[in-house]
Amino acid sequence: MGFSDLLSSSRGPGIIGTLLALLVLVGFGTLYMFVFDEGMQGGKKTIAAVIRDQDMEIDSNKIQIQNAKDRLADAEAAKARAKEANELTNRNEVLTKQVEELTAARNAASEAVTQATADWEKYKDEYRESEWASAVGDKMPDIKTAGGEVFSGVEIKSVDHTGVRISHSGGAKTIKPEDLPQDLYDRFQFDMAKKEAMEKQENEIFKGHANNVEIANLAKSGQDKLARIDALNQDVASANAAIANAKDAINRFQAAIDRKRMDIANERAKVGGISRAPQMTEQLKVLERQAKDNRDSIPQNEQKATKARREITTLQG
Repeated sequence: MGFSDLLSSSRGPGIIGTLLALLVLVGFGTLYMFVFDEGMQGGKKTIAAVIRDQDMEIDSNKIQIQNAKDRLADAEAAKARAKEANELTNRNEVLTKQVEELTAARNAASEAVTQATADWEKYKDEYRESEWASAVGDKMPDIKTAGGEVFSGVEIKSVDHTGVRISHSGGAKTIKPEDLPQDLYDRFQFDMAKKEAMEKQENEIFKGHANNVEIANLAKSGQDKLARIDALNQDVASANAAIANAKDAINRFQAAIDRKRMDIANERAKVGGISRAPQMTEQLKVLERQAKDNRDSIPQNEQKATKARREITTLQG
């Protein structure tokens, strides 16, 4: 029976109604599952809880989106800073090159100044040598110094940075540059720094000659002192050797004394015959004196060594 037959049949409405009823039941069942079934609601959560969780997830997603926007903005700022840094680097390279060029120009100018100064000093030295040489033999009626001293019948003998050496009616004289008349001072163009250097050198040479005798005396005194120190060192060595020998001999003397005493005791214990005990007793006394002298020599030599060391210290000081 087809669907059209059901509609035309007397049983058709009942069957259709049954089908509609089944559909309604299925719909209500499904709705019940969504509303009252915990599994469909997210476990034991209520609909409000589910909605709240979804809101939180939405807020989290918003935050992530904002963070992504912020990072994007930071990236744009970093890109801008990188561009600025690159521009600054290029600018720095340009400025560095300019500094190098200016430094090279300054060095070249400094070298030029140094060379010009050297050339000028060379010219002045050549002028001085020429003028000083040409002045030798010049004769003048008189020269009046800056201090008012007058020399008559003057002849120039030599000129250098320390002054002008002249002969005059009263003898010879070296006039220092600062004491010369202005015309001669300007003519000879003295260098005061070189003047001081020459005077210092001359003073050192003079001191060297003046000290020759004193140096010789000091050398002789030093040689005598060294000889005395050497003799004192030998005294110390001899005293130390004597002390060592005396200390070594103490035991030998004591052993000899002990043997001699035993021999005397044995001699006295002998019966009959002539006893040699008196002679042996004298020998014992000699040994005891030698032992005492040996012991006494130790502090004596120590005192001698100490005295020599003190004198050595004094001479070396």
